[in-house]
Amino acid sequence: MASTLDTGTIERGISVRAPKVRNFNPTSKFFHWLMATIIIVAWIVGYYGGAMLHYGVNDIETAQKVWAITLHKNIATTTLFLIALRIVWRLFHSPPPLGEMPAIMKTFTHLGHWSLYFLMVAVPVSGWWNSSSAGYGIPVAGLFTIPGLGGKNPELTPYLVTAHWFLSWALAIVVAGHLAFALKHHFIDKDDTIEAMMPTNRQD
Repeated sequence: MASTLDTGTIERGISVRAPKVRNFNPTSKFFHWLMATIIIVAWIVGYYGGAMLHYGVNDIETAQKVWAITLHKNIATTTLFLIALRIVWRLFHSPPPLGEMPAIMKTFTHLGHWSLYFLMVAVPVSGWWNSSSAGYGIPVAGLFTIPGLGGKNPELTPYLVTAHWFLSWALAIVVAGHLAFALKHHFIDKDDTIEAMMPTNRQD
C-alpha cells in the first residue's frame, strides 16, 4: 500500500502526532522579555551615569549625573519586585525540558540560568544597600520610595560601590553569554531554543 508524504501519517493510514515543539508559557515569556529589557536599559543608564559623567566638572554635568543615577534607580528597583514574582512563578511552573544536547552542555545551561537568577537578585540588592549606606532614597519607577537597607553607613559605602560594580559587570557577562548561546542554538545547532521563548510562538 502506498504511503503518504505527510509528517503526521505513516504507511497504512495510521496517524501519529508530530513531535511537540518546546515552548514556554505566556507568563514566563512576559517575565523574561520585560526583565531583559529593564535590566539592559538600567545597565546602560547606570554605566552612563556612573562611568561617563562626573561630579564637580561643571553644573550641567553634575545635574546630568544626578538625573542619570536617579533614572537608573527608578528603573533598576522595579526588578526587585519582578524577580520576586518571577521566582514565585518559577517555583510552581517548571520550564519545558531541555532539548537534545550533551550532558555537559545541560550542566552549563543550568549553571547559567541559576547565575542569572542570583545576579538578578544580588545586583539590585547591592545597589539598594549602597544607596542606603550613603543616605540616599531608593525610588521605584517614580511612584514611591522603599526604606533603606541597613541604614546610613558612609564607611561601608566604598565597599558596596565596588561590590555593585563587580556584580553589575558579572551580570552583563552572564547576559552576553546567555545571548551568545541562544544564537548558537539558533544558527549552528538549528534547534527550537529561541523559538520556545518567542511571544509569537503559540504552539502547544
